[in-house]
Amino acid sequence: MTAPRRSRGRGRRPPHRAERPRAPRPTVVERFEVVDRLLDGEVTDAGGVWSRATAWILRLALEQSVDELWARLAPDLLRCPMRAQLLALRSYTGPDTAAQVATVWAALSRAAHHHDYELAPGVTELRRWRDQTAAIAVVLSKVESR
Repeated sequence: MTAPRRSRGRGRRPPHRAERPRAPRPTVVERFEVVDRLLDGEVTDAGGVWSRATAWILRLALEQSVDELWARLAPDLLRCPMRAQLLALRSYTGPDTAAQVATVWAALSRAAHHHDYELAPGVTELRRWRDQTAAIAVVLSKVESR
């Protein structure tokens, strides 16, 4: 007779650990302040990754602006992947704003990932994305329920 098999991982509780307090989430404005410091060359510790780090922070600011919209208007959408949120955005903001958000988000996503065959984004491109992201954040903050 063989011994009963134990399930691996199923039904086990994780060991009780005290949760670490989370640092407060930076605001969209604080993210833009960091981006401005990176673009102005004030942050010297970033080395060769500063441009991709800037793109990541801009993407986070854009996603946070979208999150804040959903928190006000449709909290259930916060659980959806960003691509699904971008599709739903059209119903709340109109096609032009939704298209602009999707375009900037895709550009920032592409720029933030390292590929050996692509150059990192330049300062001019990053400044343009910063301005576009800031404008989108303002528009999204003014959207009211449909």
